[in-house]
Amino acid sequence: MPDPLLLPEGIPPTAARSLPSAVWHAVRSSGWTLTCAIAVVLVLVMAAAADLLVLVEGQSLNPDIANLGPTGLPAGPLGGVSGSHWFGVEPLTGVDLFALVAHGARTSLLVGLGATALATALGVVIGASAGYLGGWWDRVVTWTADVLLGFPYLIFMIALGAMAPPDFPRQPLLIVVLGVFGWPRVARIVRAQTLSLSGRDFVSAAKAMGGGPWHVFTRELLPNLWAPVIVVASLSIPSMIGSEAALSFLGVGVLPPTPSWGRTISAAIDFFETDPLYLVFPGLLLFVVTLAFNVVGDAVRDTLDPRSGGRD
Repeated sequence: MPDPLLLPEGIPPTAARSLPSAVWHAVRSSGWTLTCAIAVVLVLVMAAAADLLVLVEGQSLNPDIANLGPTGLPAGPLGGVSGSHWFGVEPLTGVDLFALVAHGARTSLLVGLGATALATALGVVIGASAGYLGGWWDRVVTWTADVLLGFPYLIFMIALGAMAPPDFPRQPLLIVVLGVFGWPRVARIVRAQTLSLSGRDFVSAAKAMGGGPWHVFTRELLPNLWAPVIVVASLSIPSMIGSEAALSFLGVGVLPPTPSWGRTISAAIDFFETDPLYLVFPGLLLFVVTLAFNVVGDAVRDTLDPRSGGRD
């Protein structure tokens, strides 16, 4: 089956929508997509302004046992939800749950976006060079990508996280490991697109006019690769966020005291019967942000695919 991200042979690259207009068209293509785009923006704002929002709430990440009852559970109904604790408080510590969720959003999005950026950069460079140069380099890249795609990377990351010293910075480690294991998917799409574009008339014309390999690669091929790159990157963000949450859930990702959605969800499972909202809020935010990124990414993909005509 042909890759839906590749332009049909009869349509020149200039016939596809420009990227900004495609993204705008995708966002306003339906009310559902627009809602998901707004959700992404709101979560990004919450992560960026976590300190300010927690300050406005009048709370912090400091434990406060005054918020707890005699059993160590939040005082008051609904996990301690009130005007001064928007999401309630954490059992046993009394830490404000909104502060944990807001700062956890910063951690999860930082790792997810950072790993996606690294995987995309590696995938574009490696995939485009393999498709353009061909030969032994193309065979090496293809073989390496197949090996990494079939490798149980989650087990490797669990082992690496368990062996890493406790004082080793976990966020950069997660970004590097997730990015290294994430580039093959990007590289395969970029390689296929490069092979398709290399046989087009505008590339042949550039070579006939005396354009060297570097000029043809940077001026003719790369500008026409951004559409599929943006699409695959937007669809990779949710999986990267989910991987960080899963590793933190298993205790080998982000370590205390750095807040993380996955670690908060892991701790909340033990209190689900007595304080279900402790699990609901971080779990709901993780679900919303991964769903929203997927919906927006799908809409951008449909818009950039000339054969589908986009969404009307």
